[in-house]
Amino acid sequence: MDLNNETFLVTFNNDQDYLQALTGGPWEILDHYLVVHQWTPTFRTSDKPHRSVVAWVQLPELPVHFYHREVLFALGNLIGRTVKLDYHTEMLQRGKFSRIAVELDMTRPLPTRIRLDGAWQQILYENLPQICYECGRIVHTEDRCATKVKMIQQSDNMATAGQQPPENLQPEPPAGYGPWMQVTRKSRKNS
Repeated sequence: MDLNNETFLVTFNNDQDYLQALTGGPWEILDHYLVVHQWTPTFRTSDKPHRSVVAWVQLPELPVHFYHREVLFALGNLIGRTVKLDYHTEMLQRGKFSRIAVELDMTRPLPTRIRLDGAWQQILYENLPQICYECGRIVHTEDRCATKVKMIQQSDNMATAGQQPPENLQPEPPAGYGPWMQVTRKSRKNS
């Protein structure tokens, strides 16, 4: 059903199809995210814009003592809001990485790591088509980053005022963003 404010209501007859739509993303159409949310009885399209997207994250080489449902949910909540655990992660069938579906706030920088037992745990993001390596957000790429444009404008303003811009004008991203934080997961379809 076509609602207002670029919002559509979709119903599913099959729970598996619903879960795939909710957690199988992130979905992208013509370089724009298709944001999928669970319906609630109080939902109003005018309340607030949808600023989150569900995506799968991987925690590579997660120590085995963290592989408990409650702990994995808590770890996912440190990244975003945990939506679902990967079956193989939950059943302790995979040790190379844990896999968690989380709802990410598109207005905030993506966390690149979390601190566990005094050590840094790297976070990888599956199939996110747009990550800005300048500010860490997923709503645009580096070439469209307002943070980067602002830094360039500040540098230009200093140069026109006869001042020499400091060499360290561009701050280093909080935890360093880059292509290393993305991983492509190949879909497995039954033949």
